[in-house]
Amino acid sequence: MKTTTLSEAQCESFFKDGFICLEKVAKYSEVKSLRAVGDRLLCEKTGFDQGMLFDFYPEGEGQDKPKLLQLSHPSHFEHSLLESELCSRMQRVAMQLLGPEARFVSDSFFQKPAHTDAVTPWHQDEAFTDPRIEHREVNVWFPLQPVSLANGCMQFIPGSHLGPVLPHEPIGGDPTTHGLECATGFSIEDAVICPLELGDCTIHAGRTLHFAGPNHSDEPRYAYSMVFGLPRRASREVRSFPWNDNRKLSRDERAHEARVRAGFWPYLCRRVREFDYTNPYEWRLGVTRVARLIKGKRTAGE
Repeated sequence: MKTTTLSEAQCESFFKDGFICLEKVAKYSEVKSLRAVGDRLLCEKTGFDQGMLFDFYPEGEGQDKPKLLQLSHPSHFEHSLLESELCSRMQRVAMQLLGPEARFVSDSFFQKPAHTDAVTPWHQDEAFTDPRIEHREVNVWFPLQPVSLANGCMQFIPGSHLGPVLPHEPIGGDPTTHGLECATGFSIEDAVICPLELGDCTIHAGRTLHFAGPNHSDEPRYAYSMVFGLPRRASREVRSFPWNDNRKLSRDERAHEARVRAGFWPYLCRRVREFDYTNPYEWRLGVTRVARLIKGKRTAGE
């Protein structure tokens, strides 16, 4: 396994292009362990009732026929993911790219079924966020088997992270779909295709346009991602992401129902564990959320 200390040239390439590919940064045993955990959590449909397991596409065909399955925050259910040497190793890499304050933000498992024409559309991760908040993040993406064009490796638009968040819309214009797609403001001809072997990974910035094609192979394509970021702060520009308004997401409905059934305390305890006590801006956001919650309860009681 090669060292995961980035060279000056690798850092410069990331800052210039918005992504890099790293070879052999994970041991075979680490990838095997990730695959086993991902298989188990996905097979058990872990997180579905809480809205954390969902199809990137509309879920009308049922949870047994996903086009692109995503489990957000699997580390909430499997704490060993955060305690692994791989997570610590990649945080050190993130610190080289973002600075010493970079910390773990979230993780996800992905499964793209065999023989599917469904793609992961061109998008920027930041398009999914609250436009009032500045997110300075990097996404580390590990395939859990070799990937190529045949089974949907990652593709990137170099330099797209240097521009704004481009207009997005729900996939197919359907407000019930969980995924977003960007169809303007860039040229697909500029795309760089990034096939990877087992143990390799890609790292991209939050505004880097990326895409993964269909899986035409005989086996499901699995991947695991970790997001690291700097403390959040208020956006320096006034902006809006209208594509996130008026969404009708089944995962949100499941999350709401789960909080009603289990009570608010489990949700609150998780939020407290994630809270960054050192960041004054997080305190402001916390106060705003509490005020909104109190207002909502008063309105419901009137």
